[in-house]
Amino acid sequence: MAPRLTRRTATRGAIALACAVSVTTGAFTGTGSAAPGEPDGEAASGRHELTKTLATTCPFADPVGPLALAVKTAASLPASMTVGQPVTIDGLAVSFSLPRAAAQQLLGTGSTLEGGLTFQLQLEQGKVKDTLTVPMTIAATGLPAEGDLPLVATGKLPAFSPSTAGVLRIRVTAPKLALGRTGAPPDQPAEQVACTADGGQDPSFGSVAVLAATPPAAGKPAPEKKAAPGPRPAGPRKHSLLDEEPPPDDTTTMVLPLQPNQVDNTSTIARTGATIRSKPAALANGVWLNITDAQGFPVRSEVTGELAFAPVTVSYLGYGFLPISATVEFLPVDHQRSTMIHSFGTLLDGLLRNHLEVVSRLSDVKVNGVPLDAGPDCVSETPMPIDMMGEYDPFGGGFIRTDPDNPDPKYRGFTLPAFKNCGAAERLSSLFTGQNSGPGNQASARLTIIPLCAEADHRNCPPVTPIPPETFRRSR
Repeated sequence: MAPRLTRRTATRGAIALACAVSVTTGAFTGTGSAAPGEPDGEAASGRHELTKTLATTCPFADPVGPLALAVKTAASLPASMTVGQPVTIDGLAVSFSLPRAAAQQLLGTGSTLEGGLTFQLQLEQGKVKDTLTVPMTIAATGLPAEGDLPLVATGKLPAFSPSTAGVLRIRVTAPKLALGRTGAPPDQPAEQVACTADGGQDPSFGSVAVLAATPPAAGKPAPEKKAAPGPRPAGPRKHSLLDEEPPPDDTTTMVLPLQPNQVDNTSTIARTGATIRSKPAALANGVWLNITDAQGFPVRSEVTGELAFAPVTVSYLGYGFLPISATVEFLPVDHQRSTMIHSFGTLLDGLLRNHLEVVSRLSDVKVNGVPLDAGPDCVSETPMPIDMMGEYDPFGGGFIRTDPDNPDPKYRGFTLPAFKNCGAAERLSSLFTGQNSGPGNQASARLTIIPLCAEADHRNCPPVTPIPPETFRRSR
């Protein structure tokens, strides 16, 4: 494992890289497969999909009695926020399974249960703390033929605006429940239960980097602040995260451009058994966002950038005996309007977890040497999420890959979706799907720092492996 990066290391890197143009992170190529390899989440949209499960005890009245419930909270958080700009927590849902016997007791003669749920999001930024109470609704849900009753509460928070830069940490709490049968008379209200979290648990839900607002250009007045106010808890308090001037944070935030990397990729397609080594790739506008605590250790570390790939021609044996060649392109999800693929990774203790989503396009297909017109838009039906992980140093490069033995299923390989819109004169989508699509494909990427040379005479600079010009043309 690579050594922990400290604030002192990051400062040296900032000085060394102040003028660097950035290229980093992984890529891969393959026959009908995707390209290189982080949002959490998590990523192309600039938001993190987070979940947290708390073990709770909920003291229902007799005859139900106390219940042990695993309460799962899920939401979409922004990867970063900017001071004074409103942000949202989207996709908020809280779910749990009610034991069948308890559900039957609560149902009585009814057929569905419904109700409400409230819980709190505890916000902390430096020494300032705040609490948001979140009301949610449980829609009418019937008992399944077998097993426990799954219940889901949904709700939405209004937008709010942080007022200082730093790290915003979010924690969840045990919920308060109100459950009753649908259509119950007024004299039979839903039972209200205050659950408590079992001891020994970490309630941390996630954290968000809050970036300082860009100052207005010289000579121009600052725009009027129109940040939407955030929800406020009841009762008196000294400070709020949404106050105009909260106390200073004790963290250090640095946004560093990264020294150029060359990315060499290899992918293996399970259906054909082909191993493909791609042309060198590059990632433009690479940035390392590093937030450290007072001791210099990272509390949030992200590597992001925009990636572009040159088309590559690959050859393989279809069905094990039929020679096939094709040109493969790896495109962004919105490839009709963009040529750049967003790459997002989290870096902690020298381990990079990288994610991107791509669409694969096939063209110039030949079967046994005979051209087969795939048409102008023969692409994978859905985007391919690619997750790779491995040791990486922003100042030294690294190696990331998928691994069939990884404990986390999303890093065990990627799935190549079915193809659509294939064939100018005949329908070929099912043919290409049968040849290439399926799970279990593997990818790897080696990231090599391209050394910067300060020699006045470029002939005295050490040689480097060139990145193809077309890669840079597509990056503009």
